Amino acid sequence: MNKVTPISEPTFANAATQHVASRREFVRVARNDPTDSRSQLPMSTADSATQSTTPRSAFRVDSLAIGMIVMLAMTVLGRGIGFIRGMAFCRLMDDTDVGRWSMAFGFITLITPVMLLGIPGVLPRFTEHFRLKRSLTPFVRRIAIGTLSCTVIFVTTMLWLPDWFGWIVFLQPQDNRLIYGVAGAVVGMIVYNFISDLNGSLRQVRMVSCMQFMQGVGFTLLSVAWLLTGGTFTGVVWMFAASCLVASIPGLWSLVRSWDSAQILQDSEEESNSPAADKTLPSDDVPFGLWNMIRRLAPYATALWLMNLIGNLFELSDRYMILHFIPATETLSAEIAGQAAVGQYHSGRIIPMLLLSLGTMIGGVMLPYLSADWEAKRFAAVQTRLRDALLAVSIVFTCGSAMAILLGPWIFNVLLQGRYTDGMTLMPMALCFCTWAALVTVGQNYLWTVEKGKWVPVAMAAGLLSNLALNAWLLPMYGLQGAVIATLCSHGVVMSGVWLAMIGCGYKVDMTLVVLSLLPVSLLVSPYVALLLAIAIGLMAWNDAATRRRWLESLPDKVRSKLMPLG
Repeated sequence: MNKVTPISEPTFANAATQHVASRREFVRVARNDPTDSRSQLPMSTADSATQSTTPRSAFRVDSLAIGMIVMLAMTVLGRGIGFIRGMAFCRLMDDTDVGRWSMAFGFITLITPVMLLGIPGVLPRFTEHFRLKRSLTPFVRRIAIGTLSCTVIFVTTMLWLPDWFGWIVFLQPQDNRLIYGVAGAVVGMIVYNFISDLNGSLRQVRMVSCMQFMQGVGFTLLSVAWLLTGGTFTGVVWMFAASCLVASIPGLWSLVRSWDSAQILQDSEEESNSPAADKTLPSDDVPFGLWNMIRRLAPYATALWLMNLIGNLFELSDRYMILHFIPATETLSAEIAGQAAVGQYHSGRIIPMLLLSLGTMIGGVMLPYLSADWEAKRFAAVQTRLRDALLAVSIVFTCGSAMAILLGPWIFNVLLQGRYTDGMTLMPMALCFCTWAALVTVGQNYLWTVEKGKWVPVAMAAGLLSNLALNAWLLPMYGLQGAVIATLCSHGVVMSGVWLAMIGCGYKVDMTLVVLSLLPVSLLVSPYVALLLAIAIGLMAWNDAATRRRWLESLPDKVRSKLMPLG
């Protein structure tokens, strides 16, 4: 989407350009034709081939290797800024306001995908499909109309019933201005997510990473400046809405600039020269009818909506159980004591949630590439990509979690001034279940790619029920610690359910899946044990010739040339 200078082109594409002007070769690459010899090349070559372009087209897609490296770098930087923001919130607001922010943000992230009925969630999976069908514009237009309609209905309801929504979000009526701020934040997040998802589905990963960085930095600067000048909690919510809208501007500009070129596949001569044209694309430019498109997308959107609904309820269930089950104290009412406990819980999840957001980013980046492999009949590449990604996530996140535990006393005693001791106690368990959640976020892409996503909400539902039952049992006995134990166990239920569903849908299981699932548990024993195990498993994987070759081939040419002597 965004016009960039190619970083590296594959050898066969360069040769084709030098000889027959790459016309016939480009048609096959543009269509992801499974008969193309590219399907027999290493994954890094296949990725690089997606960057090829004709002289008349400015549209390029980022390869998975380049996109992942850029996204990881920007995300790590952005999450570092998010960590600073979290520390600033804990210092500039009391634990009650921190708890209110946690509930408000949780509601915003819960309600946004749920009230949209999963409509914009089809973009990452089906944008490439309809682009190849030359129906990209009607597809996106219909998705945008559905998204806008749902947004107008929901926001109107919020403005009409602010007291009711105040009770739903905060367990007690709030100032109407706060509820209006939450409504504005919902609108901002919808605009941001739609533009980001559309760029990501077109594999414009660098633009998506730029948007994420701008949103994170913008929200940090605006919200911290607001609090430092004596602003209230309501203003923080409005700052979130503003940062989402500002970060959407470059993504929208990129889409407008390159939209026409994104739809170009080949001219009339290229189409006539390609024997696979009649098999891959419609014989005319008439887009799919509305009802045909609905029938194609409805099962996927329904499963995605259920996953978002149940998954977000699962994510919020522990905080709502804490809010309702924490008893009153001598100085605080039950409502205030519950909000303070949620604030302690939020402090212990600041670093774990950074890891989870990184896992969500990785999963979001991978889905369009897995979908492209699937459309091109490269089924083995889908499983290989996923297996390597899951192993890398488990190793890296376990190492990062161990380092966070070692730094925990300094973070909580110095940065947070010793005000969140309960948060430091629960952090190891939070790191464990957030690593599991990141693995699930990446692994479930297999089910969405093979269009068996209906099993994801089933696993989420099992986790939600177990979380509610365990919280009701453990919270009265052990307080906040019981809530974290319940959440840890329920995340294990979700992960097991997703793995079983993947295996049932054709994913080939091996010891790698078992090892990467159990590795985060070592964080509960000792951070030193976790570090040693993660490093040992990483070295064992590197010593395997096939795994090492895949890892090296997935890297950009310049990076691979420097690391090749190590292999």
